[in-house]
Amino acid sequence: MRYFIRFLLALVMAALLVVTYGSIQAVGNQDLKLEKVTNMASRKSKRSKKFKQNDLQLKENDLQLKMELPEFVAISIPENKPGVTAEFSFTVWLTNNTQAPIPLAIDYDALIPEIFGPSGQALHRREPINRRVGNGEYHGSLVGVRQQISTSMNGILYWENNLLQLILHRPTYDASPIDLDKSWSFDTLGPGKYQVQFTYETPTGTIVYTNPFTVFNIRKILEGKEVPLEKIEVTGIGQLVTPLANFRLIQPVGLNNSAVEVDGISFETLIPEPLLTLPNKSESSYQSVEIGIRIANNTLTPFHFLFCASFSPELVRPEGQVKWSGYANDWMRAIEESDFLLVPPGKSVTFFPGISLFWTNHSQFSLIVSSGNGGAGSFDELKPGIYQFRFQYYNTRDTIPKENLSGESVESRPIEKVWTGRVDTPFVEFRLIEL
Repeated sequence: MRYFIRFLLALVMAALLVVTYGSIQAVGNQDLKLEKVTNMASRKSKRSKKFKQNDLQLKENDLQLKMELPEFVAISIPENKPGVTAEFSFTVWLTNNTQAPIPLAIDYDALIPEIFGPSGQALHRREPINRRVGNGEYHGSLVGVRQQISTSMNGILYWENNLLQLILHRPTYDASPIDLDKSWSFDTLGPGKYQVQFTYETPTGTIVYTNPFTVFNIRKILEGKEVPLEKIEVTGIGQLVTPLANFRLIQPVGLNNSAVEVDGISFETLIPEPLLTLPNKSESSYQSVEIGIRIANNTLTPFHFLFCASFSPELVRPEGQVKWSGYANDWMRAIEESDFLLVPPGKSVTFFPGISLFWTNHSQFSLIVSSGNGGAGSFDELKPGIYQFRFQYYNTRDTIPKENLSGESVESRPIEKVWTGRVDTPFVEFRLIEL
């Protein structure tokens, strides 16, 4: 329920922000700047919250577990300094292919990660202390017919005693810093290619869930009222396992370790002026900021790169807290062919999205980062101090969709030689000062 409310709030926020796009600069021929589950179906009495259960026999593939990752993922290794981390996430989707809604409890300590190193060996894994397994009562969701639910495992890379550590934990939204006793952890990592998969242990016990598929509950949701919880007893079927997914850990290179290079493609965080002055405290005060990304093609093959809604900013505050930007939009535009820029062999492209520092009407400083398609991310409650900033480049699109007058997709036009995947650039430091 709280996630749905957050979604509604996000829609409201989307109507509040108007942003501008960034700039791509070019100069001549120089570098461009630019789960078998039984007893799961049920009927409830009107108010007693007691259930008569019907057996629901599931066939193979009625429940499917998969990860949401592009084929190519590169994560930059953080500096070996106290308090310096690099964060990322893995998303797992569970699909209900049955003919009836099914309550499932995926958001408990049943999602088990396994990571295989460059040699193919499984890395030593430490489980969370007091991990919840076996029978019990779990909070879950009702998954509709042909619908999906997802959960994420957040990852953190950091150094301890000169050993690179990786921990994975469920996002709780209220735990800061992360409690290592509640996380999965792996150690002695280094640069190289890795594989990850997740196993979901289907629970036996009681699932407490909200049913959003009844007229009564839909009305309550639309009215902003609390929807009553329901309970059902379930019997687990064992385990569901995702296919293996690939990712790489990359050691930063270049000046100030601001770049990572993957198969001849370099991604660099650019902050030309690392000393930034906060604007005056008035309603109309804002200041443009040059923070960007340079992509260099050091291969023999020309590649297109998408420069619209493909860059996600990330900020580390002076106290070490990692912040992802809140996102809002007041209009959306479709991806166009001109958003794909060709970078020939030996050339680079430098992109500066529209970024500004604002003094807001909430009496705080904010950093606004345009996504280029009508939306923007914002980092709020900024104050003078030392920050770190980076981008995540994420693109899996290599076609341009065409729509009819009704807004329906009628065909897609491919773009040749598009580089697809996800790369987290290294963090680069800047300082905010107030005059």
